[in-house]
Amino acid sequence: MNSMFRIIARKISVYTTIAYFYMRRAFARHPRCKKRWTFDYDAKQTFGQWIAGIPSDKVFVHVALSSVNRFSETKKAYPWLRDLLLKHFSTVSSQAFTPGVRKTKVFDPDKEVPAYGAFARLFFKDMGFRNHDPCYSIMAIGGDSFREEDFSFSPNGIFRQMIEQDFYCINIGLEYVTCSVMHFVEYEQQVPYLRFFDDTYYIQSGKATRKINYPVHDNRGAYSVKGYVWWNKLRLMKDLSNTGIVQSVNIKGVRLYGFGMRQLYDFVTRKVQSDPFYLIKW
Repeated sequence: MNSMFRIIARKISVYTTIAYFYMRRAFARHPRCKKRWTFDYDAKQTFGQWIAGIPSDKVFVHVALSSVNRFSETKKAYPWLRDLLLKHFSTVSSQAFTPGVRKTKVFDPDKEVPAYGAFARLFFKDMGFRNHDPCYSIMAIGGDSFREEDFSFSPNGIFRQMIEQDFYCINIGLEYVTCSVMHFVEYEQQVPYLRFFDDTYYIQSGKATRKINYPVHDNRGAYSVKGYVWWNKLRLMKDLSNTGIVQSVNIKGVRLYGFGMRQLYDFVTRKVQSDPFYLIKW
């Protein structure tokens, strides 16, 4: 009975929080409230200095592309940002997640367009590397140091490789710290709110097709709302504020976060080992 009460109480808490976020999003997208990012020369200079000060030669980026209009005077935010990143870093990488492949079970890394984010969809056309993970692939320009792995969350997979190479993560125009490495922590720690199992997928490369035994996961119904498990980013941000992991700056309304992937991975791993529900506890 107590367990059922805790589940109901948690869902009420989560629904309330989701409603809050949806209301904020609705207001932000309303024509009268939507931010109109216009070019600002001083902002461009400050942003360029911030990028030049990143303490790594390899970066993993998450971008709200419209916010880059504040820094780009060409009104073509993506190519301007891509060229700026390639000027300063030998490797630029991005998530290329494709959850829709779960329906087809067939993945062609050269044709399957990333599902999330305008930046990722445009970056897909320029990428020089993409690993063959059907759902959680990573793409990169200058990814010569990556070793191919069909499963991004494996002990030798792409996320482990980025951690070992100490990639620096950049969030541009995002309200909260975001990094796909937290999915890696969830899989590595086998968190109880996810159900893990193996399934059969097919990797298509040109005319050749090969069969793989692919580990996937689903959200457990008792911990999800409408099929989704929601991270408590407010709690994460509060906890991170007490560390020196994240460097945060606001440039004329555009929020920037920078942090080492290894540091974030170590921090979240410790938290999840202490409390397996850490990322979703409200």
